[in-house]
Amino acid sequence: MADFPGLDELLTEAGLRDKAEPMDNGLYRMRWGSAIVIVGVSGQAIVAIAPLFRQPPAERTAEFYRRLLEHNASMGGMAGFAIQPDGWVVLHAGRSRKGMDAHELAVMVTGVGRFADELDDKLISEFFAARAPDPDADADDAPAAAGG
Repeated sequence: MADFPGLDELLTEAGLRDKAEPMDNGLYRMRWGSAIVIVGVSGQAIVAIAPLFRQPPAERTAEFYRRLLEHNASMGGMAGFAIQPDGWVVLHAGRSRKGMDAHELAVMVTGVGRFADELDDKLISEFFAARAPDPDADADDAPAAAGG
């Protein structure tokens, strides 16, 4: 992403500048609950990206990808999941910077932030959280990592 002088002004007009922490290369970082949203310019587009996972889960990967596609369908085109070339799973949205106004920027950034904050916890719980052992299971059946 590259520096775009008008981005700071748009963030200010959108009421997001106080929430935005400047980064290198004209990027801004904002926190939405448990999610981080990075806003910047990529080519001719303004992009909001929420990096969620460094890589997909090692197990149940196909089910994970299916869940991402299902979530894409439920967001009404406001944001979408993607896998970046470096393996990061991100939620993102973008729009041509030509003619973009503060309201459009606010809707885009807020949408990515809200969806990322909601869906990261669901995906962590479903695909990344360690499964607690069954309390009714015999102690001999406990996973080796639990102390064996």
